[in-house]
Amino acid sequence: MRDELDGARALLPGARLDDPERLGSSERSAVWRVRAQWPDTPETRVIVKCFADAGEWWMREAAALAIMPDDAPAARQIAESAHPPIVVMTDAGAGPSVADALLGSDAQEASDAVAQWAGAVATLHRSTLESRERFRAALGQRSGEVLLSESRMSATVDEAAHRLEEHCTNLDVSVPPHALRELRDVPRQLNGEAAAALSPDDACPEDNVRQGERLILVDFEGAQWRHVAWDVAYLSVPWPTCWCSWRMPSDVGERALERYRATIEEALPYVREPQFRHDIAAAGVAWQLISTSWFLADALTDDPPAEDPTRPTPTRRAMILHRLDGARRSTDLPAVAELAERLRAHLVTRWGEVPLAFAPAFEEPG
Repeated sequence: MRDELDGARALLPGARLDDPERLGSSERSAVWRVRAQWPDTPETRVIVKCFADAGEWWMREAAALAIMPDDAPAARQIAESAHPPIVVMTDAGAGPSVADALLGSDAQEASDAVAQWAGAVATLHRSTLESRERFRAALGQRSGEVLLSESRMSATVDEAAHRLEEHCTNLDVSVPPHALRELRDVPRQLNGEAAAALSPDDACPEDNVRQGERLILVDFEGAQWRHVAWDVAYLSVPWPTCWCSWRMPSDVGERALERYRATIEEALPYVREPQFRHDIAAAGVAWQLISTSWFLADALTDDPPAEDPTRPTPTRRAMILHRLDGARRSTDLPAVAELAERLRAHLVTRWGEVPLAFAPAFEEPG
């Protein structure tokens, strides 16, 4: 941590930085909570996020936090540096996350936490609806000659389509005509021209801090500008990018969706229109296929258990079959639905039916 602290000290002249506490790490970054003391000011805590390089993930997080509105439920940037690649931000605290509530035993608390998550996402969206040009400019300032799109969804879906085609070829599953084109069309339908806002990209139930009635979203490494339905669809998949993607009772998702609508409808009346449901459904089907493309390779081998045995998580096979079951029911994307049907049928012959369990908090006693 010495090198990282030295970099943070250079960004915070006059501050004494002590007691680093490692909060998490990945191949892209490491996050530390540090005690900061400036002369003649009360002691405080700051978050120092150190990136492996000053590439896309640093650029996106630094740009997003730099333009974050005051009323957005997110950390505030204090300082940043590309050399070394660091972002220093305010500390959201050490409260529990939505994932902690899902892992617990109180169904009402878990339902409240999911609704709280939806309200926070809606507040972020509401506060950034007019921020597209600012985010685009902030990205441009940090990326220089690197071509960095404000949105990654077209590339993400295109990548998923390629992987799915390869998987289906290897499994001898025929891909219906137009299915992959239909999938690739979803980002074009859900473009950034209308009902779009800043997204953290991966609003996993783990990436937040709950403090009473407040929920603060953390981790903006993948921040992008995209249609709000991409984030709202997390409630119906559910949680496409996260380890804690158990099922939830339908009324929990509906309650959270209503919280989202009530929070943002004055600024974005579209969320009360029938089209909003269709857009959430399209984004949800896309997420179901995207995440299947990510997880299928491991699931076809030995479906490895969770890396942390103390933290329960669904198996990849259960997640995939549940997601393909959802996608095959789509009426708006019929060719994608047929692809999901064929792929799921093939996988069931290999694995049998592997049901996806409810999150622990929603399991029936006994």
